[in-house]
Amino acid sequence: MLNFPVPYPEELIYSTVARAGIREGIISPKELLDDVYGNRNVIATLDLPNQLSRISRWLPSDYSVEVITYCHTLFPLYAPFIPEERRKRCLAWMAEESRGAVHLAMGVAASLVKVPSRVRYCPGCLKEQQRTYGEYFWKREWQIAGVDCCEKHGELVHTAITRPLVDQHRYHGASPDTCPLFPQKPARNESEMVLTQVRQLLEQRPAASPSCEQWSSHYHRLAQKSGFIRGRTHIDHAAIAESVSDHWPARFLRRYGLGIDRNSDYCWLRGIFRKHRKSFSYLQHIIAHHSLLPEGWSITDVIDSVRELPLPVRRDSSGSNGEAHIGAKHGLTPDQHDWIKMLADRTPKKARAAAPALYARLYRYDRFWLKQVNQAQPRTQVLKRKPRVDWRQRDRHYLTKLREILRFLRAARRGPRHSQTYLLKQLGKLSTLEKKLDRLPRTRRLLARYTESVPEYQVRRLRNAWWELKQEFHYPPRWRLIRLAGLSETRLTDQARDYLHGLEENQEDTNDQGNQGQQPG
Repeated sequence: MLNFPVPYPEELIYSTVARAGIREGIISPKELLDDVYGNRNVIATLDLPNQLSRISRWLPSDYSVEVITYCHTLFPLYAPFIPEERRKRCLAWMAEESRGAVHLAMGVAASLVKVPSRVRYCPGCLKEQQRTYGEYFWKREWQIAGVDCCEKHGELVHTAITRPLVDQHRYHGASPDTCPLFPQKPARNESEMVLTQVRQLLEQRPAASPSCEQWSSHYHRLAQKSGFIRGRTHIDHAAIAESVSDHWPARFLRRYGLGIDRNSDYCWLRGIFRKHRKSFSYLQHIIAHHSLLPEGWSITDVIDSVRELPLPVRRDSSGSNGEAHIGAKHGLTPDQHDWIKMLADRTPKKARAAAPALYARLYRYDRFWLKQVNQAQPRTQVLKRKPRVDWRQRDRHYLTKLREILRFLRAARRGPRHSQTYLLKQLGKLSTLEKKLDRLPRTRRLLARYTESVPEYQVRRLRNAWWELKQEFHYPPRWRLIRLAGLSETRLTDQARDYLHGLEENQEDTNDQGNQGQQPG
């Protein structure tokens, strides 16, 4: 594509593609996708787009996929808070085709913090863009949850463009039609605090992400430094919640789904100070740190300090003798000594049941040592054999039961079709019988003999309708037979149609014989 525009500072790449369509005078969304990507099925994504390798070929050489991702998408907001392996995987997905995997892997889709419902803009910034660049474009910080204002001009204004985009293949450009220059309300303090930290995140350059273990250790130390530790290790979640409530208005927290429930164990604020088994949003990290750190703190300094925390050493216990290894290790704690004594006459499972508190302390503070010691214990394998099944006896049992069912069903002329599945349901345990029917030969033969096919079922319904109509009509009409049987001419099988013709021929023969008997001799 010729004359593809170069992105402006802090411009979303979504906005750059939209400006390319405007400059080329392309009206059709599919035509723009074909020119830019060579693919008409690309979804126009505002925050975390994919197929960036296709866009980078239209830009100067210094605009690599990584540069576009970190400078012109919202990827830097989420990258430091997901594991490094997942960060690299998401970068690869954004370069090519992700099919929505990026939003799932980065936690955007399931996050408590939802994206703004509409595309937003700052009228004051648009005026400056018009004076500086001669056109409008979408800035990154306008589309971030938690950022509701511009510190220079006031609150952001919502457009009529909804998120997620209704027309998923159309790129909407910033223009005077979509962005009227309305007067703005004054900015809110809490939004300005979030904006300060968000800008630092957006200015980050590619770097390895801290692990979940490092984030867990960091938040434990943060609570310890802030004086929110009870006893030796227990975190005072109630005091932390009170500190957050003092620094952040409740309406702001509720607006983004981050309201604090002090009586619930599943509150996000409790979860972020526990072991990190999942990633948390940038807004949750900002709210927690702003409540516990002194003024002038920086989210980038926090991330750098978390990267420097030591990673847990994973020891390999394969090929080690438990007694020799334990004896060679010096400086065991009293809990470790107690656990070794318990393992002298118990298995690890029985020792855990006998001393659950001791096991919990070791699991929390020296888990790798505990696993190493437990795996070194000799194991006694008890093979539990399933009782063998007497299939002959079971075959006789089902055969007798099936005969009783068939005797009852054949006595009743009406009822559903006697298919194999229906008969097996009457025996019970349908799935088991279907899988093991080859081990039940006599039952299988009886089923094959009395299973009713669709043509036989239609004949039975016609026969029942015939006997019922014979009570009212000497010669039942064909259409009444079919209607009472619940059939139609189009659904009749060949066998049922032949049976119906036979009934009609018998009626005609009977009628002819009656007419001959009435003729004079």
